[in-house]
Amino acid sequence: MECIYRQVCMRQKSRVGVLFRLSAFFCCALLLACGGEPTGGRLKEVPRNRTLITDCAENNTCGGQIQDYNTFNPFVPGGISRIGYQFLYEPLYFFNGYRADAVLMPWIATGHRFNQDYSEVTIDIRPGVKWSDGMPWTAHDLVFTINMLKEHAPDLVFSTDMETWVETAVALDSLTAKIVLKSPNPRFISSYFAHVHGNGVPIVPEHIWQGEDPTTFANYDLAKGWPVVTGPYEIALSEPGQRVWDLRADWWAAKSGFHALPQVERLIFLPYMEEHQRVQNLLANNLDTCLELRPSNIITLLEQHDKMSTWTGREPPYSYMTPWPIALGFNNTEEPFADRAIRRAINFAIDREELVEIGWQGSGNYALLPLPEVPQMQPYFAAAEDLIAKYEIGVHDTARTAAIMRGKGWARGAGDGYWQKEGEAFSITIDILAHFQDLTPILVAQLKEAGFDASFRRTSDFISRMNQGTARSFLMGNLNSMSDPYQGLSHFHSRYMRPTGEMAEYAWRWANPEFDALIDQMARTPNDAPEMMRIYREAMAIWLEELPAIPIVQWPHRIPVNETYWTGWPSAEDPYINSSYWARSWLLVLLNLQPVG
Repeated sequence: MECIYRQVCMRQKSRVGVLFRLSAFFCCALLLACGGEPTGGRLKEVPRNRTLITDCAENNTCGGQIQDYNTFNPFVPGGISRIGYQFLYEPLYFFNGYRADAVLMPWIATGHRFNQDYSEVTIDIRPGVKWSDGMPWTAHDLVFTINMLKEHAPDLVFSTDMETWVETAVALDSLTAKIVLKSPNPRFISSYFAHVHGNGVPIVPEHIWQGEDPTTFANYDLAKGWPVVTGPYEIALSEPGQRVWDLRADWWAAKSGFHALPQVERLIFLPYMEEHQRVQNLLANNLDTCLELRPSNIITLLEQHDKMSTWTGREPPYSYMTPWPIALGFNNTEEPFADRAIRRAINFAIDREELVEIGWQGSGNYALLPLPEVPQMQPYFAAAEDLIAKYEIGVHDTARTAAIMRGKGWARGAGDGYWQKEGEAFSITIDILAHFQDLTPILVAQLKEAGFDASFRRTSDFISRMNQGTARSFLMGNLNSMSDPYQGLSHFHSRYMRPTGEMAEYAWRWANPEFDALIDQMARTPNDAPEMMRIYREAMAIWLEELPAIPIVQWPHRIPVNETYWTGWPSAEDPYINSSYWARSWLLVLLNLQPVG
């Protein structure tokens, strides 16, 4: 690698004048874009203007390395980074919540039909869909995936949901599946089999996964052609420093006439980069897009690079709103956070307006509900205004914090001023992702001012510790659908609870039987039913009184896109999908991009 590093950096310095001090993995990526051979195996020549380069999400990256470079199992909680599975296991449907006329977009499915009471659904599969090894994609693959998840609940992602809802799943023939539900659920297909943002069940090939233990199956063997996917790319190289996907001309959609091949011939995912590295590499045209950036860095890019753009072009706010409102979450099974009065005391210590103004430099908005601020949710925001006022969710009042804490037997220490009981200070260590490193210091300062011994940390194993409950407090988005509140609220259902130390699919660890019953009732109720709003208000009243997580801010994605080599990125003017590469809708972006020149 050292020899390759020197050769590539010298080559790039002489050819395009980029910064000489690039990391070894980045130099190798540039060589790949020019058709080189970083590990001794010959890769085909692909020009830079047919190559798309991005960093990867920080899950499973550590020390500049991709830890799961040799695995491809999308069902292990927190076990796979988003460098392929999210767009190469194609869904039954896509859903775009950024269009006013948003409807399900048929993809592998051509349609589905519920019975009258939404307790059964029949799904029609598109003819001609094939896996990358040439085997047909059939209803048997869908049924196998559902039953595999049911059989391994609660250990796999989406397994609890499949066990909760599915009574039986059978293939009536190769192009027709029938699913009988344990209770009516008009959202079953849209909740689980329509890819939107970070949501959607990956459907895997029965002929590969059958007989394997899905809790340990790596699903990676290049000699066997694994992973077998449906999307239009295959792995050309995967190592700790990068993963490279090359276009395959035999993609089923192109062969059947359903969709033309993408123009992107090579995809290079590099390990997670700190933000200043992303900015440098975008300015040097060594990245085409990346993880979201601070507002100040977005402005720097726009000022220094005339081909840089964002969701709103070159004008503020440079972002779109995600379905992931950010909350301060807790392991609600462990003291002191198991006490709802303590959670409320912490809520009064938080100044949300200051978090947005200083932490995010005015780019975004605060949150008072666990719902995203998107147009389809506005009726639900309006319906809960009186509940927000009643439970004082947006009130910043440290005197109220002090009153609760004293009532619970805590007293401010004479020295540091932190709340203490029996000689122990009230400590809050907030675990975070890198996305929140601007926001969290402001939050920590607010909590300290209110008497809590607060701090934060960012570690490579954050996701696993959060899901195991060993991270007692954390900042995390709460994934919602973009059409109704059911999905976001359902993640607080007690069916997802696990004891501390066991992996939970959703980390809130809270239980309330009355809330569960209302969520179960909401699941059976269509959005347009008259009783839907009543059920929502009753559930929301319980949630706001108990406050199992504290909503703090909405989550805008400030994602830069570089138009030096590629145009056709999604935008506010052309919102054909969101622009985050780690989302399950990334395939639609790849299909829309056009090379420059």
